[in-house]
Amino acid sequence: MANVLVLGSGGREHALGWKLAQSDHVTEVIYAPGNGGTEHGKGRNVPLNANNKDDWPALLRLIEEESIALTVVGPEAPLSAGLVDHFHSQGVQRIFGPSQFAAQLESDKFFSYRILDKLGIPQAQSACCSTADEAKAAIHELLNERGIVLKARGLAGGKGVIVCKTAAEAEEAAATLQAQYGDDLLVCERLEGPEFSVFGIADGKSIKAIELALQDHKRRDNNDQGPNTGGMGAYGPAPIAPPEVIQQVHASVMTPVIEEMNAQGNPFQGFLYAGFMYTEEGPKVLEFNVRFGDPECQPAMTLLASDLYEVLDQTLSGNLGQMKLSFHPGAACCVVLASNGYPGPITKGLTIQGLEKAGALEGVEVFHAGTVQQDGVLKTSGGRVLGVTGYSDSGLAEAQQRAYDAIQHISVEGNFHYRTDIAARALP
Repeated sequence: MANVLVLGSGGREHALGWKLAQSDHVTEVIYAPGNGGTEHGKGRNVPLNANNKDDWPALLRLIEEESIALTVVGPEAPLSAGLVDHFHSQGVQRIFGPSQFAAQLESDKFFSYRILDKLGIPQAQSACCSTADEAKAAIHELLNERGIVLKARGLAGGKGVIVCKTAAEAEEAAATLQAQYGDDLLVCERLEGPEFSVFGIADGKSIKAIELALQDHKRRDNNDQGPNTGGMGAYGPAPIAPPEVIQQVHASVMTPVIEEMNAQGNPFQGFLYAGFMYTEEGPKVLEFNVRFGDPECQPAMTLLASDLYEVLDQTLSGNLGQMKLSFHPGAACCVVLASNGYPGPITKGLTIQGLEKAGALEGVEVFHAGTVQQDGVLKTSGGRVLGVTGYSDSGLAEAQQRAYDAIQHISVEGNFHYRTDIAARALP
């Protein structure tokens, strides 16, 4: 029996811990810091945060004192800050996540663009810009009838991408991004087509595809309107990418990238996410993440039939090639309930009600993100608050219906903001 440590506090971490807790191998799932919903069943929270380097020594002590058999890093920030490298240097090898160098696939848009360019992997035509003048010139060069896309180079919590329709709008957006995130900016042609996400599990030498495509909804409002967010909902399997398409991008994108990282002497171990757009010329890469997506993780964990602890244990033990992943039949749909005002300023500390009724419905799991327990009362503590996830073995229509039925039982003062069209594009 094993104790497991999950680093992070969001819906992704709740979903990973929820799945790990289902394993007969796992005695306890310790979340650092966790949220208002993670202290349930096998779950326990500790007030340590991997985003804060000052907490790293205490996390190492916790791993020793609690005999932690496996540590899973949920969010991107500590990965890009070098947490895995530091833990390895201190003798902790059983940690699932990439090194600081490998994490550049997500933390550095220039790095990932150049890797793809070197390998000849299809992506948007782009320019790496470091000044306002360079950005302006690239905007006028790459602007097409669909518009143009600007991406901050570093981590931006899913909010560092702006889609613009005109050159004037793009120049203003470029100034905003450069002021907020730094001068480096990736200016990209705007592609057109449906998006889908593919995930893999890598052991440093090879990668195994999770043969289940998911589709995220980044814009805040219905019909893909409003500002970009960290994600307002996701569902799977996404029909735009059936198994043969997943196998295609696994062979032509995921595997070459893992092999290139290994050839550079910086092997990639952990979850690798690739976001694609299905253009008229075929799938093109939009971005990489070096961890499971949020909210894609919630439907993915709901659909995963395999023992997640065994999967990660075998990966860390170098037995990835022998591992088989299996999934439940049907589909899952996650709808994010966000605080009003998200992704801008929000009000925290509002009391949440109705979760027991929602969670008691058949096929429903409510994953917590921006929640906290205060004197036994569940309150809001962030922008994205809950990920209400419906599952059905009969397919997506019923999974979607179950999620939205559950939402009707959940309330907060002033109401939540959520999209009412999650997964709609995949249904007749």
